[in-house]
Amino acid sequence: MTIREFGNDLLTSLLEFTRQSVPGAVGVGLSVAMDSKENEGAPQTIAAIGVAGELDIAQWKHAQGPIWDAFRRDTVIIRPTENDDIGLNSLPGVGTDVTDVVRGAVFVPGEFGSDLPTVFSVYLDRVPDHQVLRDIDRYEPLVTQALAVVEYCAGEEQVAQQMLQMTQYRRVIEQAKGLVMGAIGADAPSAFAALARASQHFNIRLRTLAVALVEHVGRQDAEHPDDPELVVRPTPAERETAARIWAALTTSAILEQK
Repeated sequence: MTIREFGNDLLTSLLEFTRQSVPGAVGVGLSVAMDSKENEGAPQTIAAIGVAGELDIAQWKHAQGPIWDAFRRDTVIIRPTENDDIGLNSLPGVGTDVTDVVRGAVFVPGEFGSDLPTVFSVYLDRVPDHQVLRDIDRYEPLVTQALAVVEYCAGEEQVAQQMLQMTQYRRVIEQAKGLVMGAIGADAPSAFAALARASQHFNIRLRTLAVALVEHVGRQDAEHPDDPELVVRPTPAERETAARIWAALTTSAILEQK
């Protein structure tokens, strides 16, 4: 068995483990937009189980659906929201026997920079709740870091090093979650849900929002990769948004104490 074949088996096993561990999961997929001559950076599903095998591929093929929103905007997409449905029923070539079992979905873009965007997709037979978001937040880095190891073992050292360096932003996201937990007295799932929904609402990358929030509160630079090309630098507008979010969180906490 080659390294690539072993890697595919490993990723599939991790996706199956995620499906069994996340309440209500009926499909899990991992997609990557590799910058190569073969696909010219187009996203492609490299591993999928359950309904993700059809739904991920159909969305990439027809360039529509919430997985594209996560990829293009680089923000966590949680469906359904208060104002729309899941966004899968109109996919060409996908039967109702597949879409009818899906009541919710979460799409998490990878934290590896614009050179190697990934999307981790989870399809559910229920609307996503805090338990689901907590478990996805736990298993997504496990799967994507396994991908980095597979690429390294397959000889893609530069690709793997970039991916592993960008995992430093997982720690920054954890720090941002800790700030939210302390500000509003929330648990970890609620804090992640708040960050994810703020990322989606304000159309800011999750890692960018985390960096801006940590630097706003800490008044110093967040942890960054050694490679200057991979460093995330929030724009003034994104920093202002983070400041407004923090003001809203702390103000609401003060009001609740009175």
